[in-house]
Amino acid sequence: MSRPGWRVLGLVGLLATGCGLATDATLEPGDGSEGGGEVQETQGALLPWAEGNRWTYRVTEAGEVTEKETSVGALEAVGGTGPLRETRAHRVTSRKSTGAVTVSWQTLTGERVVRYREQSFDAGATTAKDEEGWNPAKLHVDLSAAHTVKGTSWVEIYEETKQKAGKAASTETTRDLWTVVSEAESVTVPAGTFSALVLRKTGTSKTKTYWFVRGVGKVKETGEETEELLRYELAPTSQTP
Repeated sequence: MSRPGWRVLGLVGLLATGCGLATDATLEPGDGSEGGGEVQETQGALLPWAEGNRWTYRVTEAGEVTEKETSVGALEAVGGTGPLRETRAHRVTSRKSTGAVTVSWQTLTGERVVRYREQSFDAGATTAKDEEGWNPAKLHVDLSAAHTVKGTSWVEIYEETKQKAGKAASTETTRDLWTVVSEAESVTVPAGTFSALVLRKTGTSKTKTYWFVRGVGKVKETGEETEELLRYELAPTSQTP
């Protein structure tokens, strides 16, 4: 059952699914909801950002198909031991149908959604197997007019700290090259057919491409794996440029 006044769209899917290593992420089971039909959004936020918003994706990697649900939680301190630990951000949980869970701390600042810290958990684990943190915060998506024009490119630079359980942390300077590939590309995923802004991010060793749709958020991602939107649930007050 969906929450009163909330919008639930897409095809029915199964519920699925940052410095110094810490274990402060309390894992809680997700609760999916059903929706149906295809929707073409032309208005609204490229990435609606509000507590409670959730997106469910079909994930294909090395021929294996799973599902992942990503949900935006409440504001809280980023935590950990990094220099941005007192910063407040939304706790974002991504839960895969395999049981693996990723918890990150992200927030909307100006016209940018940024990620401060991230922890990864194996299925059933309560202690993180690894952690990453960024200073300044790592860009999730830039929604400004200057960075949504086809052909625009820019570089993001930050200090990235990684730590695996039982290992010492390591920090290095990381650069990501972002490019706007298209302002309006038609893309079809299980949730429907949409006109999407297409962004490409090229890092040191990997490239990812993202499709964002106004009023919906990310509908597709390719790179190490492919994510395709199955359904989404948004609070009616979600506001993002």
